[in-house]
Amino acid sequence: MESHKICSEAQFIIDSLPNVELVAVERVTHQLSAICTILSGLEDPATSTERKEALHSYVTSLLLPLEDFIAEPPAPKNINIPLHHTDKRGRPSYILDLNRAVLLHNLGNTWKDIAEAMNVSRSTLYNHMASAGFATSRKEWSIISDDDLDERVAEISLAHPFIGSNIALGHLEAQGLHLPLKRVQESLRRVDEIGVLVRWSGIIKRRVYKVRGSNALWHHDGNEKLRPWGFWVHGCIDGHSRLILYLKCSSNKRASTVLALFKQAIGVYGWPSRARGDFGTENNQVEQMLVAHWGGTHRAYLRGRSIHNVRIERLWKDVRKDSLEAFRQIFDYLEKNFLLDMANIIVPEKPGTTTKSVRNVTRHRLQSMNLAENGQYRRGIGQAMLAMLLPMPMIRRMEFPRAEPVGLEAERDAGIFLNDDDELEQVKDVMEGFDFEEDDGNWGIDVYCRAVILLESLY
Repeated sequence: MESHKICSEAQFIIDSLPNVELVAVERVTHQLSAICTILSGLEDPATSTERKEALHSYVTSLLLPLEDFIAEPPAPKNINIPLHHTDKRGRPSYILDLNRAVLLHNLGNTWKDIAEAMNVSRSTLYNHMASAGFATSRKEWSIISDDDLDERVAEISLAHPFIGSNIALGHLEAQGLHLPLKRVQESLRRVDEIGVLVRWSGIIKRRVYKVRGSNALWHHDGNEKLRPWGFWVHGCIDGHSRLILYLKCSSNKRASTVLALFKQAIGVYGWPSRARGDFGTENNQVEQMLVAHWGGTHRAYLRGRSIHNVRIERLWKDVRKDSLEAFRQIFDYLEKNFLLDMANIIVPEKPGTTTKSVRNVTRHRLQSMNLAENGQYRRGIGQAMLAMLLPMPMIRRMEFPRAEPVGLEAERDAGIFLNDDDELEQVKDVMEGFDFEEDDGNWGIDVYCRAVILLESLY
């Protein structure tokens, strides 16, 4: 039983190469070597020679790629740091972006985390800061009374009733308030005590998930929580830094829509070494593009069940609390009160919602974090890491993706869209000048009802 557990762990590490820690590879290699030694000296009448040879051959097949990885480990992380050469004796010094380091520190990161993100030791970073005359003290907390803070937190909690203290802190940071997390937690208890108790009841223990570096693996998916009302939210997140690469609310989940968003992210952050998605047809064109760019043996696109796409699924939890759940309940209320009939109405999109979610979720603090774009995300790191991200052999055959439906009716029947783009453009032209962003004090329900009356009078 213990040997089976070790072999299973070894197979998982092999599948994850090269995005693994060297110490984990060394540990499992020693364990497999011990199993080989035990099998060689095993004298059990119930186990045939053929069976022992088969077991020994299987363990040896696991050892070979692990030993190759140890013999030729990835290059050190600081290999790509530029150096300053002088005529003086000694090693050349690193060239570090100290302004970015100060920015990271002001955003609430520790000097230790910043040094790790810049691939240097903390003492090296301290020495560079001192030489350049930068202070290493933390950014001062904003001065605000508890009453004023409670008023702001109450506004945030009212607009986003399902968020916790971390995302509430992100909202405050976006407003220019730099406060300790403890003050925000205490304020939430004062203004929304019942909500705090409800959120505490749903806490689960999370495991640590690691990706080797920025652009090593992108996670992308589509959120269909608002699908019954004609909205699909497409998102992509970097597995290492947890930078949100794109988050867009769309009227469809066509493969061309996902491909366009993915290309925009590549234009800003460079090519990812690999991407992970589910078996949906909307991911087909992204897979074809990555395979064409990196080659078939690189396994540039990994398909699997959504529950294993952990980074993007964790992002959906924050996005749902920050934005989607409020709209879902509004739409559900409208339907139950016969104010919304999806059979004969087109629901205009509320602009800016996903953009605000990107800003607020990106700024909230993480329990186990790697620094992102408002920190230390480096564009094009995928190309720089090619020496480390070696092509991987095709270990197991992946399920072939389904074909995309052809034609508007086939797409509508497959649930790819609810209203066609031409229909939406027609409604936009008819309702040009209508103020959809008016604050009616009723979650936009009054504005929506006026829009419906206007449309019904025109059609």
